[in-house]
Amino acid sequence: MPFDPAPFTRKRFFVTERGGVDLRPPSTRREFRFRLLFVTVIICLLFLILFLRLWVLEIFQGEKFTRLAEDNSIRLLAYPAPRGLIYDRKGRVLAKSRLSFSITIHPWNLSEEILNETIDHIGPIIGMRKEEIRERIAKWPTPFSSVLLKEDVGLEVATKILERKGSLAGMDVKTRPLRYYPDGELLAPVLGYLGEIGREELRTLRSKGYSLGDRMGQDGLEKVYDGYLRGEDGGWQVQISNQGQRIGVIGYRKPIPGNDLILTIDKRMQEVAWDSLRGRSGAIVVLDPRTGEVLALVSSPTFDPNLFVPRISKTKWSSLKEDPLHPLTNRAIQGQYAPGSIFKVITALAALEKGLISRDERFSCSGTFPFKDRVFRCWRKEGHGELNIKEAIIHSCDIFFYQLGLRVGVDNLVELSQKFGLDQSTRIGLPHEEKGLLPTKRWRKDSLGRGWYEGDTVNLSIGQGYLLVTPLQMASLMSAVANGGRLYEPQLVKEIISSEGETIWRMGPRLVREINLERETIEFLRESLFGVVNELGTGWRAKIEGVGVAGKTGTAENPLGEDHAWFIGFAPHKEPEIALAVLIEHGGMGGEVAAPIAKKIFEAYFDQRTVTSEQ
Repeated sequence: MPFDPAPFTRKRFFVTERGGVDLRPPSTRREFRFRLLFVTVIICLLFLILFLRLWVLEIFQGEKFTRLAEDNSIRLLAYPAPRGLIYDRKGRVLAKSRLSFSITIHPWNLSEEILNETIDHIGPIIGMRKEEIRERIAKWPTPFSSVLLKEDVGLEVATKILERKGSLAGMDVKTRPLRYYPDGELLAPVLGYLGEIGREELRTLRSKGYSLGDRMGQDGLEKVYDGYLRGEDGGWQVQISNQGQRIGVIGYRKPIPGNDLILTIDKRMQEVAWDSLRGRSGAIVVLDPRTGEVLALVSSPTFDPNLFVPRISKTKWSSLKEDPLHPLTNRAIQGQYAPGSIFKVITALAALEKGLISRDERFSCSGTFPFKDRVFRCWRKEGHGELNIKEAIIHSCDIFFYQLGLRVGVDNLVELSQKFGLDQSTRIGLPHEEKGLLPTKRWRKDSLGRGWYEGDTVNLSIGQGYLLVTPLQMASLMSAVANGGRLYEPQLVKEIISSEGETIWRMGPRLVREINLERETIEFLRESLFGVVNELGTGWRAKIEGVGVAGKTGTAENPLGEDHAWFIGFAPHKEPEIALAVLIEHGGMGGEVAAPIAKKIFEAYFDQRTVTSEQ
């Protein structure tokens, strides 16, 4: 076959150093060898760096990472700090803590098989279905922490869990203090109750040290002084095995109890006031007119704050909210009522201070008082005849005060009412306090779209019409009358004491204002109010021999039912030590219903004072 030179003329070839043939030129072969060497060096460097890193981790940082690995099996078992105690003024406990047991499980490091076995065994003991337990674990809001299965279980259940703890992987019994109110309903309007913090609340409270599931005050002093009452949590650092069992305790931090509150409340006075209202709807407020300290504050009906410990059921909560008697309402500070004849104290003071009537001037009461196109009536149908102002106060003559109110005028009545604080809250320091309603000409125009009529003044002069007050406001008013015109803020807390016994804060009297009243006017009014009780006036059922009770009865018209019964008073009338307001919803005549209750409270106070002085 003849030789064909064409292929060799179309392609170049080179003889290699070893005598072979290569189509690549020498320069290309050198570039390939260089790249291969570069890649080899890079790979070697990477392996060297990896080796050095492993060497550093094992030799130089081995102890550190060993400790971190151990930390993965260390769990913090928090122990909430006991909440501060609450005492009455004489050291009697009103709120404290009790020990409770809670059942928890830590399922996150358990195998499915072990977890199933634990759930099978634990369900019957704590009274929960398997499905409930699994649902609780699945919905637990804080992953990798202990899941609370059952709270505040009995000692018997807790003991069964502890006895079987070796075979119940991940299970634990935690102890924690829970709030306890020894007297139940007695002080609910004052103390309030605790509730668990929800996710929405936590957004604003996390910065203050609160955590999900913590309890804080939801009403009353528990809410107002929550920052003082709650302590600092402590707990244990414990080592946990991969089976969820506790191996040992590594460390412990002692919880710091909260601060204690010393109240102005006298538990004995509170009990007497509460017993007096048992079975009735109403409120009683008892003050020390010398300082503004609250000796008793009762609202009935009310609730047992222990229902909220550890948490209230939906059924019970709905029952409280839907109760037609409104047990969640603190009538002493939230109830708004027409004052009726107890407002005659304001009408009389305004007339005397403005010099619009002398003590001897007499008005006639025939039982009816025609005015404009209306006929106003006295509570005594046959009338009282001729009376001066003292007699009108003693016998609570409506027609006398109709005429006196017209002479005084709405502006003067409003002005003096404002000085006594009837247009504002008393600032007692409890949540949700109402300030009532003091009607003025401007209010009438803005609210009802019409001007003020003289007939409105007639109604206002005896505490009817649009006027609304709270029992606390009227107790505060009577306290100011008793002490000569000093309006104090009502006080519920005397001292805050640390867990070490140190006084953190002490409350003194807080004067809102000095009401400039002529001494002679105050003395005359005191004598008139003394006559209401001691000179066969409307309040004679409150009389106590040797004490000198002074007061004023009231029967306030109620468009929704029977009249409300009032009594406000103080004692002794010469040097007052105690002032009060009693309000009985739908009670009828104040002299018949409220005055006897006031008498019981006065008797308890002076009996107690006598016993104390003898001791």
